[in-house]
Amino acid sequence: MITNIIDNRTNSYNVNCDVAFEPSCHDNVIAGATFFSWGNETFTYDQLTNTTIVQAIEYGNKWDCPVTMYVYDNEDLKYE
Repeated sequence: MITNIIDNRTNSYNVNCDVAFEPSCHDNVIAGATFFSWGNETFTYDQLTNTTIVQAIEYGNKWDCPVTMYVYDNEDLKYE
């Protein structure tokens, strides 16, 4: 389930985007962040490229653990 959304897009009205997902417990080291415990159903990192906000939200809500969703402009996430 998505608990945090960090929107890094230059145009927040563009529905096309790249998205990275991390467990929200990774945010525990940030001062002032909400503390989330590590669950048994956790993961390390996942991403969707060339997707839409709706698809990203549906994908991010598939986990049973709290998830942080980082939204970027399309083609900002490039790993080779």
